[in-house]
Amino acid sequence: MGRSTGGVAASKLSLGKRMGEAVKAGCRRLCQPILPVLPDALTNRLPFLGRVCVSGPGNFRLRFLTCGPCGKDRIAIKLARRGFWGYEGETTRILLPLAQRARGVIDIGANTGLFALLAAQANPAGRVLAFEPVPFIFDMLQKNIRLNHATNLTAIQVAVADFCGETPFFVTHTSTGIPTDSSSCAGFRSDVEEVRLPTTTLDGYLARQPLAQLDLLKIDAEATEASVVRGAQETLRRHRPFVICEILANVDHGYLQETFKNLACRFYHIGSDGLAEREKLQGSLDVDARNYLFVPAEKVEALTGLCRQVRLPIAAA
Repeated sequence: MGRSTGGVAASKLSLGKRMGEAVKAGCRRLCQPILPVLPDALTNRLPFLGRVCVSGPGNFRLRFLTCGPCGKDRIAIKLARRGFWGYEGETTRILLPLAQRARGVIDIGANTGLFALLAAQANPAGRVLAFEPVPFIFDMLQKNIRLNHATNLTAIQVAVADFCGETPFFVTHTSTGIPTDSSSCAGFRSDVEEVRLPTTTLDGYLARQPLAQLDLLKIDAEATEASVVRGAQETLRRHRPFVICEILANVDHGYLQETFKNLACRFYHIGSDGLAEREKLQGSLDVDARNYLFVPAEKVEALTGLCRQVRLPIAAA
């Protein structure tokens, strides 16, 4: 019995896709020697060549690799197509001015480095630590750091949680490139590969590698944000940083709400219209609406002044 028409069409489509990827890989190899001198406008139009550059306010200019051994970096490609604010732009709008004034920044769940690199360039005199545990993503992160000559940014290949040792980590399988949602939370995603990765607490790491001052902490741990915060209690009490944290709709955030309340912090949802103060955490699955800013009570006035300077609306509860 012959194959169905649908099966033949699917087979041809699959073959065409493989051939297209092979052609792009060949173009990357041919262009590799001249890639550093190609105009940014050209590489941004042809992200499959392997590098893009995005320009932002002032002198901001960040470069990202778009392809690695395990596929495409969808974040970098989105930035090339949409511009500086093209990926979680609402978070960038508040992270950037906070980072400009921060002497120390920590990015937990840095992936290939967008927010860590923003923070490093925002204040070259500050120090930035970026935690990313997945080996092939960490490799891309390091390459992006070198590409941007970010000497004030240090990458650490370890998962951050509420214990030190080793943890099962579930790396998402994806046909579209480097995953952005791998997690140590079992069952968070279905199509995954389980690996074991080193783990530390933030308190434990900073006890061994002290940071003089931590002014901004970003947490994107794919459903394990509570575990990160549980292992960072001393750090949060000592430094009282601004905290940007992902709050997903399908995760229980009772611990986070109670903890930041006990730390005398105010909650601000980060949205496309600016900041909106909330009494309770309300999670979201929308990539542009799932981050919150936790602000120590003594820094609310400073936040208000900062938002006024950068013309970022802030709404009271």
